[in-house]
Amino acid sequence: ADSFASGQKEHRVQISAVKYFVAGVLQRVLDRALQCHGGLGMLDDTPIAFWYRHERAARIYDGPDEVHRSVVAREELRRRGFSVTR
Repeated sequence: ADSFASGQKEHRVQISAVKYFVAGVLQRVLDRALQCHGGLGMLDDTPIAFWYRHERAARIYDGPDEVHRSVVAREELRRRGFSVTR
């Protein structure tokens, strides 16, 4: 965690991978929670609706999933010897 917090450039790929993975897991968990609660899950009386709205927004303002995937993909291709341009 300290090396991530120091902002070292080599951790950018790992940070992107974590953000992409965690966002996907959270979305799947919330989708299942909504399914379990049925229509009640979308009411503001439950925290699930709040979490669902904020989770979706976080996947956009923290950088779209596509950006995080492309950061990881570019680095993997580079590590395997392919020439990668932006």
